[in-house]
Amino acid sequence: MNPQNKIIIKSLELFEVYGIKQVTMDDISETMSISKKTLYIHFTGKKELVKEVVQFLFKLHFTAITKIIDDNISSIQKIKKIYEYALNYLMKVTPTFYLDLKKYYADSYKVYDQNRNKIIFGIIKDLLDKGQLEGTIDKSLNTELFCEFHLTNFDRISAYESLSIDSNPKDLLNNSIGVSLKGIINHSENNTIVKH
Repeated sequence: MNPQNKIIIKSLELFEVYGIKQVTMDDISETMSISKKTLYIHFTGKKELVKEVVQFLFKLHFTAITKIIDDNISSIQKIKKIYEYALNYLMKVTPTFYLDLKKYYADSYKVYDQNRNKIIFGIIKDLLDKGQLEGTIDKSLNTELFCEFHLTNFDRISAYESLSIDSNPKDLLNNSIGVSLKGIINHSENNTIVKH
């Protein structure tokens, strides 16, 4: 693995635990046992590093989501698995990560927001539309509105400080998207969704 990727991976780990603002370039160089000068050879500053971290993070997300999409399961089950994956990730990341990104790193937040929208309004919406064509999802569902509603809920979940203490991913899934999925699927699909 090249040094730049090592820095990105280590920075992501630190940001996920402490938030972005809290972690300095000194902290990163110290944690990696490299000089600050070496760090600046690869990145012009923290803003560039944060942007690279966000892009790397979404490469990981899209790789995981692609594996789910390639599974030989129904569209509704793929949606459930994607949400489960997202909730599992949110549970391990401090909400400060997202709040710092939005407040202090506007360019990186744009990258974050664009990629998040690709997942929600691209991948999830496509799966919902496909489910409607397959007959597994209620044809009267406004898939755009459904996605908008769940994007807002995910923002709330990611900003909720005590999330990891009060809930586990299964509870969150069942009490957020799970409830909605039960309402939009045909009865024949309902049993397969609830039992996972």
